[in-house]
Formats: sequence, structure tokens, C-alpha cells
Amino acid sequence: SAIVHNLKQYQQLLQPATKIMAMVKAFSYGSGSYEIASILQFHKVDYLAVAYTDEGVELRKSGISLPIMVMNPEPESFAMLTEHHLEPEIFSFPILTAFQDFLKRQGLQQYPVHLKIDTGMHRLGFELKEIPALAAVLENNNLLKVQSVFSHLAGSEDAGLDYFSLQQIDTYVKAYTILQSVLSYHFIRHIANSAAIVRHPEFHFDMVRLGIGLYGINTTSATN
Repeated sequence: SAIVHNLKQYQQLLQPATKIMAMVKAFSYGSGSYEIASILQFHKVDYLAVAYTDEGVELRKSGISLPIMVMNPEPESFAMLTEHHLEPEIFSFPILTAFQDFLKRQGLQQYPVHLKIDTGMHRLGFELKEIPALAAVLENNNLLKVQSVFSHLAGSEDAGLDYFSLQQIDTYVKAYTILQSVLSYHFIRHIANSAAIVRHPEFHFDMVRLGIGLYGINTTSATN
């Protein structure tokens, strides 16, 4: 009931058309992946995200049918990933090439993927200077279907870092605009985490990612 309450509090902050991706990685932060995912599926969350393929496989085996993004898809898990209709996060050219090669060998086409853009955290993701090359790979690409293009705000909970959040948004918009220009279809755009849902409604775009806020941890000064 607490999870449902938290979910509804965040839903009230969104426009009706804005989708929600719920983070259920790391055993739903210790809360029990299937139990949480089942509640979220019942309440019509749009997407789930897990850290590793085996987490997604367990959810599928438990009857979860929602789309699931895998944040750290390892090449040795590609067969399990596609068998269970999981959707990989693609964050570098090596993982992109490896996954395309796998799809070719399996005879798969139009497989849904999620592209991570590095807008300033410098952990994982395509940098802005790499986007033209990425766009060239994706143009007229029959192997992949870009389901979403996203990034992560490093300091969305901190008013003192709003200037940096704005820089990140600027980079993100430039990146997805280039990618959209070469694709004949629209993808989902998302960058807002739990704190940004509260503090930056102008950054909600098409979907938001609800993580620790779903589990009752509020990193902003706002009250939920």
C-alpha cells in the first residue's frame, strides 16, 4: 500500500500522457522484485528497468509482461535477453556492435533498444561528439528499433546544481535532435529521475524514471 501511495503521489505531478519507467533493479532495492513489479504492472506503469538480464528473466518467469529495460546487458546474456523479450540499454559503440552482430546471427530485426547519452556524469553513454557517428549507424538500420533515448541528471535534487542540470538538458536535446533527424519514427525521451519529477516538471519529456522515490526516499525538500 505504501508503494501504491508513493506511485500515485508522483503520478499526480505528471501530465496524463507522460509515461513512467519504474526502477526495480537490485531486487527492487531490497523490496522484492516480483512483488513490486506485480503491483506496478497492476497499476499500469509503462516500463520497468533492471540492472542485469537475469533480473529481467526472473520477472518474465514470474508472469511480468511489461516492457523491461536492462541497464547492463552483457554480451554473454544476449540470447537470454532476446528469448525473454527484454530491451537492452546501449551505451557505447562496442556494446552496439556486439548486439548488432548477435542480431544478425540470430536473424532478428527491429529489436527494441534504449540509447544512453552521457550529458555530464561521465560514467556510461554516448558523448555529444559521438552522436553524428551513432546517427550514421542507426540511419536505415533494420536490425534495431530505438525505443528511447535518455540521460541521467547528476544533481537534480540540488538547487545549487540547477545550472549544471540545464547544461545537461541542453546537451541531451542536441543529441536526441540529431538522432531524431535520421529516424523515420519517434522514440521516447526521458531524463527526469525521482528528484527531477518533483523539482523540474519542465524536464519530464515523454517519460520519467521513478526510482528511490517509489520506495519512500525523498531527496528533495518537497514533501510527498
